[in-house]
Amino acid sequence: MSQNQKPAGHASKHVLFPRQNEVAVGYETVTDENLGPDEAVIEGLASVVSAGTELARLSGIEDGQAFPHRPGYGMVAKVLAKGRNVPEAVGDVVFCAGKHARFQRFTCNQNHQWERLFPVPAGMDPVEAAVGCMAQIAMTAPNLCAVNLNDTVAVFGLGMVGMLAALLFKLNGARVIGLDPAEKRCRLAEQMGLDAVLREPPSGQVAAVMALTGGGGARVAVDAVGHSAVLANAVACVAMFGDVLSLGSPRAPCQMNATEVFSQIHLKCCRLTGAHMWQMPVDRQRGVKRTVDWAFGVCFDLIRSKRLDVAPLISHVLAGSTLEDTAAETYAGLRDRPDEYTCAVIDWRK
Repeated sequence: MSQNQKPAGHASKHVLFPRQNEVAVGYETVTDENLGPDEAVIEGLASVVSAGTELARLSGIEDGQAFPHRPGYGMVAKVLAKGRNVPEAVGDVVFCAGKHARFQRFTCNQNHQWERLFPVPAGMDPVEAAVGCMAQIAMTAPNLCAVNLNDTVAVFGLGMVGMLAALLFKLNGARVIGLDPAEKRCRLAEQMGLDAVLREPPSGQVAAVMALTGGGGARVAVDAVGHSAVLANAVACVAMFGDVLSLGSPRAPCQMNATEVFSQIHLKCCRLTGAHMWQMPVDRQRGVKRTVDWAFGVCFDLIRSKRLDVAPLISHVLAGSTLEDTAAETYAGLRDRPDEYTCAVIDWRK
């Protein structure tokens, strides 16, 4: 910026958690004044709300959570200004783990995916591209186990991540069983082509999977909910020498007989694997195929080509201009009405 040039100022709004279990909208002016070498000013196009991480933060159960807090998870944005170390060009459309905001300053070039910019293919719908981070999380599950054609995979929990994981397993040739107690989620799973959908309460899920698999169990069982009791059900219905994947992040306390679960793991000779997305390095490296950069490229290609059709999974698209009327209701819906709210995206262009 020249000495006589005034910094560009952008009137912005953002989602705010002022206190535990309270959602509001905040306002600020974002400028490119004194932009650091690793900073960029970005204009939000669309951002996806994480029903897992963001609700955990809103309720205060996430470790170390403090208030007020500005939430965010996955954002598609346009680069408006950048520091000298930011490789992206002004005008590039990128994905990042930005806050839910119309404009913001974003720190780039860190050695983890939360502070990096990833290219979004030209012409891709920003609302669908924002869901790319959910697909990147979900793809961890099929990447961590050897699934052969027609292997049976049981996915517990048909929220956004669970549904995407089920669809990705299908792309790998698996026979997928989806389980969820919510009726509308199950109907959506049937519409999306899962091989079998079981609307069962947790108490009946193991017996239902065993009946459907002739008593043999599923080759792979996935906890996409993030709850210890669900993980125990996954262990109980997995086949001998099978894989149990912990895809959701367990947060809530749970009282259970841990020895019974560990005994089943031992006797079945099955593997229990943590499927957190942080296992992959950020950058492409020689001899390393699976990196975060590679994963986003794969997810964007699958979504853009409709081989992974995410549009039916997005239940609510919020206009950024009317966020004051919809933000609190949306977070409450994701928490209290999972049948109605499967995925919410904020469209900042509206």
